[in-house]
Amino acid sequence: MNLYDACRFLENLELIPVHVFDSENAISEFINKYRIHPSQQLFSEKELNELFSALNDSDLLLYEDPFRIKFLFGKCRDIPVAYGPYCTELLSTEEITILLSHLKIKDLSPEDLARQRSRYTVKPQQNVQYHLNILFSEVTGDETIRNVKLYALSPSSSYIEASTEKKELRTQLVREHYSNEKRLMNAVERGDFTEALEAWHFLHKAVSYTKIGHTLETARVSAGITRTLIRIGAVNAGLPAEINDRISGQSSFNITKARSIDSIYQEHERLIREYCDVIKAYRENKYSTTVQSLIYLLENDFEKSLTLEELASELSISSSAISHLFKKETGTTPMAYLNHIRAKKAADLLRQTDSSIQEIAASVGILDSNYFVKCFKKEYGMTPSTYRKRFGAS
Repeated sequence: MNLYDACRFLENLELIPVHVFDSENAISEFINKYRIHPSQQLFSEKELNELFSALNDSDLLLYEDPFRIKFLFGKCRDIPVAYGPYCTELLSTEEITILLSHLKIKDLSPEDLARQRSRYTVKPQQNVQYHLNILFSEVTGDETIRNVKLYALSPSSSYIEASTEKKELRTQLVREHYSNEKRLMNAVERGDFTEALEAWHFLHKAVSYTKIGHTLETARVSAGITRTLIRIGAVNAGLPAEINDRISGQSSFNITKARSIDSIYQEHERLIREYCDVIKAYRENKYSTTVQSLIYLLENDFEKSLTLEELASELSISSSAISHLFKKETGTTPMAYLNHIRAKKAADLLRQTDSSIQEIAASVGILDSNYFVKCFKKEYGMTPSTYRKRFGAS
């Protein structure tokens, strides 16, 4: 495969542009296409030619511009090649605003820069350099792995200042990230869904400091970090360990089964809402840890065939003790509370669906239709059929 065919193949495969500088015109086209601001000092014929003269057959040169956009340069059979632009990190509009402020750039809006960066593929650095090494090996037959070296422009006060500003920006972003981690934990501890969701949205967007690509696997890693923060908030709220583990475990299972990044992000929001709802109810009801745990099980497993013995076993307490404690704190028995939940769920289905009475009974955990009718009538004073006729959608 010749150099040009190999470059086109890699470009189509990885969605990162590959440029062959075999003429002065190629240099001009490169500059005109990717120079979006004067602060990108590399984009001049003088600077590019100096970079090309520094290239050799054993190294790759990595250049990062002030906007965290990267290019990887190499020489293949004495012809300079550039792989890029690409990014190794995502930046939110908020982060870009901070970046431009540190660079003292006022003639480029955060929205325009965010739009420009969004056009570039996000890949881990090791993947990018591996791909370019493979391309050169395919063309030259030389399988030697080329080292990657950082390329610095000709020394200038503005460049040195930008490097200092970059370090300061990194510190500020890390501090803001840490602040929002605390904000998320504190909001969950209070059961404040709105505040917790806002903090998570910031953390979700501010991923630049982690230097990772935008993949399904990294989304799962991010979900694990978020879940840990939320669990800490729940512990601080005094949420029973049984509930905490159960909610967290279910969410972990959901994330493992997720097949898209969007579904993982939806699970984040669902998890935050469930934790906040449960913590809010826990704070308001002031039930003991054991009773609160049992209420959670009844409300979330009502569709299963539950027995008091099974519930007591899961909470490591005797059935007689849990029944006595539950009746003392709530004024009713666990099984009566379970039937109340089932009847309430069934009433929703009777109003909103045209499912048969038997189907609805089974969906709320009661396989005996006659027993279901008896439980429902005790709760609502009428049979399910009468309830549907009176309150169902016409």
